[in-house]
Amino acid sequence: MHARAAPRCVLFIDRGFPIEPFAAALAPDLSCREQVEPSECDDVVAIVTGAAPVGEREVACYPNLRLVLTCSIGTDHLDLAVLRSRRLIVCNTPTYCSEEVADHALACVLAGWRGLWRLSQAVRAGAWDSSTVLRRFDAQRLGIIGLGRIGRALARKALALGIEVVAHDPWAQPLAGVEMLPLEELLAGSDAVSLHAPAVPGGTQILGAAELALMKPDAVLVNASRAALVDLEAMLAALRNERLGSAAWDVWPQEPPAQGDQRMLTPELLLTPHVGWSSPQAEDAFQAEAIAALRATLLHGHEPAGRVV
Repeated sequence: MHARAAPRCVLFIDRGFPIEPFAAALAPDLSCREQVEPSECDDVVAIVTGAAPVGEREVACYPNLRLVLTCSIGTDHLDLAVLRSRRLIVCNTPTYCSEEVADHALACVLAGWRGLWRLSQAVRAGAWDSSTVLRRFDAQRLGIIGLGRIGRALARKALALGIEVVAHDPWAQPLAGVEMLPLEELLAGSDAVSLHAPAVPGGTQILGAAELALMKPDAVLVNASRAALVDLEAMLAALRNERLGSAAWDVWPQEPPAQGDQRMLTPELLLTPHVGWSSPQAEDAFQAEAIAALRATLLHGHEPAGRVV
């Protein structure tokens, strides 16, 4: 009798999520592992990550590798040029947290307009100024940079609250109720700006010092996408010099931030630990999208839904 061939291996290189649901869903056709011995490298047909980078070094020793899957929307941690040159299929999980990130961004916009984190800090410091003048949502304009799935979800939610919504995205399809504007016009005329564009390794910033200088001095800037999209030092200077009203970031150049990073203490900055995606529903959805991509590519020879290369 012939020895039974070992099942093909899916290698999980990111410890940010459990592999047990994947192992249960893919057995016995695929073996889910967090590490392999050198003698098992030929068995690896897929690499799964979430935030851990994947490039030449990570794929070089797996001759039968077919798929690199990231359990995320962003792909800026993947060296797409290298993976493309190796003729690998690369895909993401494109829809699992669109509603959550849109909710998070909208919550930040509304909290910024109502001054919630500034007022809370002031009260804790002993102030009690009940004469503070805040802002009514339906008298404000929200500018959205990037009108993909998340940007469109945010626009839909904001329009339901009576907020005027404008957007900038050279590649997006129009959306009812949303006026498309040049970037400079959006920045100059918006009471809040929310970023929902992808970052590209080595790409240029969307908001540098010149662009930030166009914004209203009481505007709210929300970044739930990537830190690289904004000149952070220029933004912090604008906050300190009261040339920008407030900022809410769910990202940072180094995650988690280095101990003692004084930039996090900048007044009017709200910083959350990259949790905009989070909900029990999103947890289930990213696993379902990832498992579907693995099945489609490795078991059925079909095109995965989130293919990017």
